[in-house]
Amino acid sequence: MFSLYDETKLKAFLLEHGHKNFRYAQIEHAIYKDLACDFDAMTTIPKELRELLKTACYFTSLKIKSSVTSDDGQTTKFLLETHDGRFLESVIMRHLSGRNTLCVSCQVGCPMACSFCATGKLGLTRNLDFTEIVEQMMIAVHHLAKEDKKLRNVVYMGMGEPFLNYENVKRSIEIACGQKKLDLSSRRITVSTCGIVPGIQKIAEDFPQVSLAISLHAPTDEARRAIMPVEQTYPLDRLMEALDEYVAKTNKRIFYEYIMINGLTDRPEYAKALADLLHGRLAHVNFIPYNPGEGSSDSPMQPTSKIMIKKFQDALEAAGVPSTIRHTMGDDIDAACGQLALKEQEGK
Repeated sequence: MFSLYDETKLKAFLLEHGHKNFRYAQIEHAIYKDLACDFDAMTTIPKELRELLKTACYFTSLKIKSSVTSDDGQTTKFLLETHDGRFLESVIMRHLSGRNTLCVSCQVGCPMACSFCATGKLGLTRNLDFTEIVEQMMIAVHHLAKEDKKLRNVVYMGMGEPFLNYENVKRSIEIACGQKKLDLSSRRITVSTCGIVPGIQKIAEDFPQVSLAISLHAPTDEARRAIMPVEQTYPLDRLMEALDEYVAKTNKRIFYEYIMINGLTDRPEYAKALADLLHGRLAHVNFIPYNPGEGSSDSPMQPTSKIMIKKFQDALEAAGVPSTIRHTMGDDIDAACGQLALKEQEGK
């Protein structure tokens, strides 16, 4: 059995069984435009072909283990179970502006082991296939369609490091942006990385219009090394060199994610260090108040104060670097990536 979202396999299957190319176009339209979610709903193709597809293909391999929506209705989090009994998450965020964003996972767990991240505590189980990434998108598309809403943005900020599963992430982006498929603008796709330099170089070549977000979280090698093991492989000087090359090639602003943890990443001297690091660069910083639910129950980490975040913003403003304090969404439903999967795993 193979996924209907695997165009290569589906076209080969149709050809093998004597069907012409236009049959794939009909199936493609039924899936992505008509939003058919079972074979019997694909009424634009003959019944005998639908029966044939049932013997070889599936719409989804992911099972919705649970879905929960925040009290304000803005955030819906899905806990999904894979065919091999693993757990991953995706989150719909309904912004007040009317924009609907999906945060997708690209791995089961994550190998990066950042000290502040729930997913890092899971370790890496395996990469997700590109069809499993697309299935997350389609689950969101169907869910939003029931609300008469459309998916507008996709962010690869869920479980896993996208650039350590690059080929599958690449194929999923191609489907997300395909005109005859989900038809999202490349500018509405954001890929977040801890700083895997080869991946930064590849995405600049393959998707120059896709937005890049960097999980920076500290402005010096020493500070970053204390919370992010990736720093040992790709130190700041090498990372910033790759990012400068990325900007020169794409002319796109880079989004820097900076988590605010009391006494750890919010030291006063780090404000100036961050401003100095990004001064003169095409950058926008997103300050993320730390979510205590990310850590283990005995973690001493706590969110920083609003006053200290404002001091960081002031330092960046003086250096001409724009920034935003990210509005937290879904705290009441454990919406930070990895929280539900970690609880599910620990509960076994």
